[in-house]
Amino acid sequence: MKAGVVSVSLPIGRGHKKYDMRKKTTVFTSMFLLCTFAFGQNPPKIKPQIKTEEITYHGIDERPINRVDKQGLDQYKEYNVDGTISKIYIEEFDKTKGKTSRNLNETYFYEEGKLYKIERIGSITGDKYEEILFSYNEQMQLTKKIENQYKGNQLDLNQLSAYTDYFYKGNSEIEKRYEYDETKKEFLLASILIKIFDPNKNMIQEKTEDFDGNISGIVNITYDNLNKPIALESSYFKETISYRYNSHGDLEEEKNKSEERPTIETSSYSYVYDNYGNWIEQKQIIKRNPRDEFEGGLLIKRKIEYYE
Repeated sequence: MKAGVVSVSLPIGRGHKKYDMRKKTTVFTSMFLLCTFAFGQNPPKIKPQIKTEEITYHGIDERPINRVDKQGLDQYKEYNVDGTISKIYIEEFDKTKGKTSRNLNETYFYEEGKLYKIERIGSITGDKYEEILFSYNEQMQLTKKIENQYKGNQLDLNQLSAYTDYFYKGNSEIEKRYEYDETKKEFLLASILIKIFDPNKNMIQEKTEDFDGNISGIVNITYDNLNKPIALESSYFKETISYRYNSHGDLEEEKNKSEERPTIETSSYSYVYDNYGNWIEQKQIIKRNPRDEFEGGLLIKRKIEYYE
C-alpha cells in the first residue's frame, strides 16, 4: 500500500447487522489486494517512482461491471515524488458526448511527512462532501480521526459524521469510534476495536467489543516469512480466507469458505508486468462451488507514468 494511505476497518456497533459484519471481513480482503502491488522477481536496483496511474475495470467471462465490483469506476491517481498519494480522480464514459470525463474525487494533504487531511469531492457536483482529519502524538502515532460531512460545501452534522480515538498499549491498539445520532443530537459510542500486532507490525488479531466489554467478534490473521497474509479466520460467519502468491509476490489465489454459507468461492489472479516489474494488467477469475451467477471475471488495466 502506498505510504500515507490510511486503511480503515468498517465499524461493528450500535444498530449494525450481520451484513455489516460481512462487509468488515471483506475490507481485509481489499486491504490485502492493495498491499500486493509487488515489483517483480528481479527488479532493477534503481527504478523510478510512480507519478500517475490510470486504472480501468473490464468485465470478462460474462461478468458485468457495476459499482460493487471493486471500485466499479475507473480511476486516475496522482502521486507525490516521495510515493505518497496526492489526488484521485473518477473517470466515466459519457455516452452523450462520446468521451471520457475525469473528475476530482479525493485530495490528500501532508504535514511533516504525515497525512493530516483528506478531502472528498462529489465527482458530479464538484462540491466537497466529506473531510477526514488526522491527529498524531509525539511518537507520530495516530490519535484521532474526524470524519466531517458537508452539504453544499457547508459543515453538516448527520448520521455519517463520526470520530475515532486511538489508544496504544504494548503491542495493542484500541480504537473507539463515535457516530452522530441525529435523534439525540450527540455522538454515541458505536464500536470498540482492539488490534494486536506482531513484532513486524503486522496486525495478527482484531477483536470487536460490545458496550459491556464482551467480545462480539474476532478476526485472526496469519503471515508468512515475507510478512504477507496467508490466512484469515473470522468468527462473524465462521469464515476462513486463504491467500497464495506468485513469484512476483502478487496475489495468485484467494479462497473463501464459511460454515454458515454453502458456497466456496475461489478467485485466481494472473498478471502482465512492465519493464520495472509493476503489473499493468490483473485478471481475476471467480469460481464458485456450487456454481452460480456470481461467477465470471474481472480485468483491471493499469497505465503507469513514472517520475524521470
